[in-house]
This record gives sequence, structure tokens and C-alpha cells, in this order.
Amino acid sequence: MMTKSPYFDVCSYKVVSERTHAKATRVQAMVEVRIGNNCVRRSAMGIGPVHALDLALRECLESSFPELEGVRLSDYQVSVVDAGQGTGAQVRVLIQASDGDRRWDAGCVGGNVVDASFEALCSTLVMGIMHGRSQKQRSA
Repeated sequence: MMTKSPYFDVCSYKVVSERTHAKATRVQAMVEVRIGNNCVRRSAMGIGPVHALDLALRECLESSFPELEGVRLSDYQVSVVDAGQGTGAQVRVLIQASDGDRRWDAGCVGGNVVDASFEALCSTLVMGIMHGRSQKQRSA
């Protein structure tokens, strides 16, 4: 499943995690989204795959959605849905985000922790756009 929302569609993403002989880890994410008729592709380096995806996705969205400037991830949880499957189990990802005034949750269940994390991350940012726009309308 790739994220489709009223604001943007995710075309693709890729994450490369590399651990070198010196035991240093480098993670790079590349994200491509469609906003209206425009395709935007960005890459970013992060501490881990979710951090790199978050940075790359925000770089894709920042010029079109200034509402996301203050949105921050405040909690990230992963739990196993069916432990009987071992490392092939379904996982539940729950992300809590905040814009400084409000908090909200988004989640996803899937067989791939990175996919589920990215879907939950996208949902959190969509809600951040929605909250930012509704607040703008109230103050107008």
C-alpha cells in the first residue's frame, strides 16, 4: 500500500542501511511524492530508517505545506501482533505527533516494520496538515 491523501501521493521510497567495517551505520532514504501535477524526489541521511524517511518526506513536502513546520514526532512504538510467526510476524506501529498545541496518533499494521512505520508517518503528517489548515480557518 502506498499512501494516497488529498494533499500528496507517495510514488515510491527506498531506504539503504549500511554498517561499515568500522561499525559506523549510515542510513539514507529516498522519497518521491506527487503533489498536484508535480513530482518531487528528495533524499536524506538519518540516524535510522524512520528518521531518514521522516527527513526525506518532509523535504518533499515543506514548500507546499508550511503547516508541517511545527509538527514533531513525540512517541514511536512498535509491537508484535502475532508472536508465533517470529521475525515474520505482523507488527503494529503507533506514532504520536504534536504541533505544540495538539497531540494525535496514527498507526499501521503490516508485515514489514519499515513499510508500516512509513505509512504511519505519512498519516501523521496528513493529520498535521489538516490540523494546521483548520486552525488557520478558525483564526481567519
